[in-house]
Amino acid sequence: MESKTVLFVVVVAIAVSNVVLAAPAPKVRHLSITVDNIMELFIDGTQIKNLTNYNNRYKADKVALSAGAKVIAVKGTDQGLVAGILGSTDDGYIRTDSSWKCTSRYHVGWQTVDFDDSAWPAAHQAGAHLEKPWTPVVGIRKDAFWIWTSRNRGGDLVVYCRKDLVPRVPATCPGRTLDITADSVMDLYIDGTRVPNLPNYYNWRLADSVCLASQPTIIAVRGIDQDRPGGILASTEDGFIQTNSTWKCTNKYVPGWETEAFDDYAWPAAHQVGLHQAYPRTFVSGIRTDAYWIWTSRTNGTDKVVYCRKLLVDPRESGVYGAEAAVNKLPVIRLLAVNARDVDNGVEDA
Repeated sequence: MESKTVLFVVVVAIAVSNVVLAAPAPKVRHLSITVDNIMELFIDGTQIKNLTNYNNRYKADKVALSAGAKVIAVKGTDQGLVAGILGSTDDGYIRTDSSWKCTSRYHVGWQTVDFDDSAWPAAHQAGAHLEKPWTPVVGIRKDAFWIWTSRNRGGDLVVYCRKDLVPRVPATCPGRTLDITADSVMDLYIDGTRVPNLPNYYNWRLADSVCLASQPTIIAVRGIDQDRPGGILASTEDGFIQTNSTWKCTNKYVPGWETEAFDDYAWPAAHQVGLHQAYPRTFVSGIRTDAYWIWTSRTNGTDKVVYCRKLLVDPRESGVYGAEAAVNKLPVIRLLAVNARDVDNGVEDA
């Protein structure tokens, strides 16, 4: 009788666990976007017609993006003074910044999925969303930038800008590959530049693989703790990079935390929440089993937002920051985690 009771309890526990660990369904996002002065918008090569505010920089058009969308392309026309394109999804997965590509030269098929924009220059960040001469545009995040080519003040009157939502990964990575995840949501920065469009940024059970073509100085991640103790887990195959207590983590936001010039000398060491496969989490394919989930010491749901970093070169050799920090030969990567309640803070209220 006792063995039957124990068996029944185990079966119930497994059923509940399976429900809790189910992967989230793909998200359908909405893109809010505007242009100073006239906009033509394409998604996966198809023009979105009948936009209400295509010629009104003060108001954004809101367009649904399917979970499989691959490319956003915008033709912008300037009619005088300062030009710009501004857009974002509510969750910040897409936002206009220097990760976009912009050119003043027309190319056949420039708006299509298969077009190769690798030779295009990075978009010029003409100004932050709220920066003058512009005014706030309702529905677009405050951390989005007005973008254009570098000749945005009456120079290039027509520009073509693109954003690949599926990273183009080289067949063979010439350097190391970083496999990384966060519980629950992640943003990744390498040498101060955000790595966009990570397909698994919201799913801790699946790692994102990022090619490190050259030796980086700093790696940074933003993670969001939504419903359990937070954690960040990462490694390269050879173990040169792996999350452990040599990282530094804090719950205090400081501007520039993701840049290589930032001085984290006073930051505490990362707290090792648990070894890779330690309960309640399970094995994440691609990440070494000797890597640790890391966070601040307050992993019980108190610190919903954390910033962690790891320096990958000797500060004394790189001159990254001051003599105080140079005493310690420690690598550096920066990580950030954000409470789900804070995600919408960057969105203008309707």
